[in-house]
Amino acid sequence: MIHNILALFATTEVFIYVFIELIIHIDSIRRVLSRIVTRYDSFFFMAIFGAFSIFGTYTGIELPGGAISSIRDLGPLIAGLVAGPVIGLGAGLIGGVQRYFIGGFTAVPCGMATILAGLIGGLVYLINKKKLVGIFYAILAAVFVEVIHGALTLLIARPFDDALNVVMTAVPAMMIANGMGAAICVIVLERALTELKEGKQLKEQDKIIKDIESEERHS
Repeated sequence: MIHNILALFATTEVFIYVFIELIIHIDSIRRVLSRIVTRYDSFFFMAIFGAFSIFGTYTGIELPGGAISSIRDLGPLIAGLVAGPVIGLGAGLIGGVQRYFIGGFTAVPCGMATILAGLIGGLVYLINKKKLVGIFYAILAAVFVEVIHGALTLLIARPFDDALNVVMTAVPAMMIANGMGAAICVIVLERALTELKEGKQLKEQDKIIKDIESEERHS
């Protein structure tokens, strides 16, 4: 189990940082962060995080029986935490449906868990009054998602002994990898939000200065 934890962590965390660091410079993503959202921006945000969910599946570690220890749930979770339940659900559907069609005896619970990850992130977003949560609560949300993931696997996947073995092997690694990944995402997103706020304040200050100069010229 320790080997699985270290392997998943080492494989994924750099990818998470590079991904979130790159996308925060995309205008469409920055508009979503600023709450100035068009329909195109919403679909683009959904697609980007859904695609990252699929990427998370393919960077995962395949276990016996077709189960995959991965960071697939992270993309929809962050989409929900940032933009709400609808976008979180959309990203979750992209990643979850794709996981289902890969197959394996855990295909159904794994696909369901990824969809629920987006909804859970969106619910946290609403509870937090449509604001991005801090690092601690992002980690808690990620861990909670993996608890749900493990519970669904035990309830649905059969044979039960194989399902239990997958949960014991994969879920602790996914708790740590997704929890740390959520922390990385929140740190980068908080920095981006601060930059956006500072930029907005500078624009407002420039406008005030220009208004004063205009009044002085006309007086």
